[in-house]
Amino acid sequence: MPTRFSSPTVHVKKLRSYPTFDFIWRVVIVLIGDLAGSISVNNFLVPAHILSGGLTGIAQILHHYFIFLPIGTLYFLFNIPLFLLGYRFLGRRFVVLTAIGIVGFSLATDLIHLHFRTPHHDLLLMSLYGGVLGGISSALAIRVGGSMGGTDILSVVFYRLTGRNVSSTGLVMNVIVLLLSVTVFGTEAGMYTLVSMFATARVIAALMHHQQRKTALIVTSKANEMAAAINSRLTRGSTLMRAEGTYSNAELGVLMCVLTVIEIADLKILVQQMDESAFMTVLDTTEVLGQFRHIID
Repeated sequence: MPTRFSSPTVHVKKLRSYPTFDFIWRVVIVLIGDLAGSISVNNFLVPAHILSGGLTGIAQILHHYFIFLPIGTLYFLFNIPLFLLGYRFLGRRFVVLTAIGIVGFSLATDLIHLHFRTPHHDLLLMSLYGGVLGGISSALAIRVGGSMGGTDILSVVFYRLTGRNVSSTGLVMNVIVLLLSVTVFGTEAGMYTLVSMFATARVIAALMHHQQRKTALIVTSKANEMAAAINSRLTRGSTLMRAEGTYSNAELGVLMCVLTVIEIADLKILVQQMDESAFMTVLDTTEVLGQFRHIID
């Protein structure tokens, strides 16, 4: 006769099923990302005259010419119109976490200045460390369903609407920043800015597991209700397959849904809230053919 028992892993998953705890956990992760981003800018990039990608790099340029304008404050102001765009097209959780990310990064960059020894004479190390910390900052926020603002908002909006790679929409902005770096600080600084941007992109790709789409298979007794919730809350369709449990002989439904990496975090919460006994598996999907935005339902 099988014996039921509890494990630490099960308890952790149970705790994360509580909305308040889950939200606090996400906020903490975003704030850790804010701190990493501020260290990247204040301790590595700015002292070495290396620019970060996106709007942070633009803020660095303006701060260089107008020293009385703090980088964090400029970043916050630049993000106001982008945040309104995100509020229009993206979900409430993403908007709230992104707002926390933007405000947290702005405050941390302007108010928190940690003092520790850095290899300031080695520009290669400064660019690599700055880029890695910047990548960690963005990836942490994205992994919990938010962003650090800036071009991340444009990328996620574009990603939600088209299903294309998150990094593609930030390319034009980074090229502009790179050209500004060469113009203001010289060719050498521009080359190290490119190194930093490459390190940031590689870290984000590594933390996102190189996969931008996932296929979720959900076995549940509430398939119709869950399919409707996925459609209304995630704006994704799903395919319903009828099945029968071999142990319980109960009639079940299997939902197949293709989502972006960003949406998987929200799907997990949705499934846990609607059916605690549901079984869900997430598969890497390297290619999607057909209408990804309107998958067959």
